[in-house]
Amino acid sequence: MKTENEIPQEYIQTLLTLVQENPELPIVPMVDAEIMGDDYGYYAGSWGKSMVDEYIVINDYIAFKSDDDVFDVLERYLSTEEWEALPENESECRPYYDSLPWTKAIVVYITTP
Repeated sequence: MKTENEIPQEYIQTLLTLVQENPELPIVPMVDAEIMGDDYGYYAGSWGKSMVDEYIVINDYIAFKSDDDVFDVLERYLSTEEWEALPENESECRPYYDSLPWTKAIVVYITTP
């Protein structure tokens, strides 16, 4: 397990800078699936990268706008009828993607120690 001194300081500094520059934004921790277990209440993680991004929650799925998965996100978000009515060209679908109810936040990745 990494000690605090082994955590890349740029990750912590980036997070602190983002919080200072964007105090109105929520902070969303994204925990690596490898950290999760099923016998305890808390799990050790390590600080990863941080960034300002936009996200949308669709049922139990979280999509990030920076991932730019236009078709995947639209297919998950829209009804079957809406999805089938879309153009087949990604550039023509981008306005629909951009107009989704994205939430801007500071995203912090929590990785395995």
